[in-house]
Amino acid sequence: MNEERFEELYRAAVRFRHASPQLEPLLRHVYNAATKRPTQLGELRNALESLLSFLASEGGRTDANCCTTDALFAVAERDGAWSDLPAGYRHVLDDLGGVLHDTVHAPQIASTFESLPEQLLDRVRKIEN
Repeated sequence: MNEERFEELYRAAVRFRHASPQLEPLLRHVYNAATKRPTQLGELRNALESLLSFLASEGGRTDANCCTTDALFAVAERDGAWSDLPAGYRHVLDDLGGVLHDTVHAPQIASTFESLPEQLLDRVRKIEN
């Protein structure tokens, strides 16, 4: 079920965007780790760190990648898929679907909400399990 839902979410999120081929497996890993029960928080942390490191990198920090990520997590959040996770993880996952889409063209907005990829990465690294 999770795999089918991810495919549906990804197709809707990527639409016409030219997202990097590396993005889909990173998104899949985060989504699967966040929705699998019981949740392995170490796996989720590693998946988030990999995704956010990519989005913060020179090659990964593109409008298409940030907007695709934002769109996928904005819809997944409405599913309530991670509502039972510890607050730190829940907030980061929710913020992936917030203003991450502003990273490239309006970074001051994303920065204000601590939602630039490097800010989200820092937040993940500060979460205590």
